[in-house]
Amino acid sequence: MGDRQLCISAKRLPALLAVTIGCALSACASQPGKPSVAPATEAPASGEDRPAAEALRRLSLFRPLEGGIDTPLIHTQIHGYLMLDAAAYSTNGLGHTDLSVRRADVNFQKQLWRDWLFYADAQLVDWHLEFKDVYLRKQTRRFGVVTIGNQQEPFGLEQYGSFRNTTFLERSTSSAIAPSRSVGVTSSDFHGPWIWSYGFFTAGTKDEGRQQRGLALTGRLAYALRAANGFYHLAIDYSDRKFGPSNEQRFDSAPEVALSSGSYFLDTHGIEGSDRVRRYGLEAAHVAGPFSWQAEFMAARLQRNSGLPSLNFTGWYAYASWMLTGETREYRESNATFGQVTPRVAWNGHGGGALEVAVRLSQTDLNDHDVFGGKETNLTVGINWYLDKSVRLSANVVHALGLDKPGSDYDGKHPTALVGRLQYQF
Repeated sequence: MGDRQLCISAKRLPALLAVTIGCALSACASQPGKPSVAPATEAPASGEDRPAAEALRRLSLFRPLEGGIDTPLIHTQIHGYLMLDAAAYSTNGLGHTDLSVRRADVNFQKQLWRDWLFYADAQLVDWHLEFKDVYLRKQTRRFGVVTIGNQQEPFGLEQYGSFRNTTFLERSTSSAIAPSRSVGVTSSDFHGPWIWSYGFFTAGTKDEGRQQRGLALTGRLAYALRAANGFYHLAIDYSDRKFGPSNEQRFDSAPEVALSSGSYFLDTHGIEGSDRVRRYGLEAAHVAGPFSWQAEFMAARLQRNSGLPSLNFTGWYAYASWMLTGETREYRESNATFGQVTPRVAWNGHGGGALEVAVRLSQTDLNDHDVFGGKETNLTVGINWYLDKSVRLSANVVHALGLDKPGSDYDGKHPTALVGRLQYQF
């Protein structure tokens, strides 16, 4: 395909993306049993005949609270974001929802005495209020960046990064293996291509419904290599958590689609006799201009007392993405994760913005011995339209290639979902 043909196809994608998300937000979401595929017809030239495109143009130009809120009297910065989701499910899917606020976030930053930074973050997650990161942070000479408080444990490329910057609408189900947020103290630093972070943790607040217990040591070591053919990221993860007496450990993950209610398919529930869990992780990513791929593997070994056998759970994913408009993914050396995509030209109703297509394959297995937490294999195809730094429109088609959970209503089924999202951040 020539450059001119590729340019024309890329310009048509915003209209197709608007149709896809509009479908999920309206008719498709209210008719889960019917096919949710719109005919691939070319959009009319008249702006009056394109109400969806005109609405998006006005939205892209209307940016309330853009850049956050700065309160000079108390020197506090306020930022946040909103994720509005809609989904249409096949008749044998895991439920149905028309419209939901997937996440709504408000965070505060304030510079304190002796260069300590105070950060607090609260989120509305599926209509449940959760306090996320609440910590003090300072750059030191000997220990790098020191963070004290409730925070994300340094484990996993997707898990350690921000929800706002994930390529797909949801993290892969392998997040069931990774630890979540806990109260602790961490040290993060880098030297040359090496980037590391480690910390000591105890129990923490709920994070997407999950809550850590016990005492843990968690660390992550990454290697960032800039070569002639692009950028490479490699990392290893390790976490060792010891539980107290009469404790239970739970592994679960939300589906890779937005659900406002309902139980998770992947869920071990409370595992009695949990004594100690060791987690291991491997990460790899490569960015070559507009093309990139990323993959992770995670494993957890749960030791139980009272003579019960140990349990082994695994999860992995791999995906590839292509920025049709030529942008590239931003890498953050501060924490060895990827940041947000910034369009070369912001969309103003006549072209521009950044367009991305991606495909992902993932699998998580929480079945072992007497515990049947479920095994799920998914294929996801996604498209993202970054109008500017503030507005992002996304659509994902998620198909379950395999569901294995004896006794479950969805065992052996292959549901499909079409999910759309409007994301705005300030």
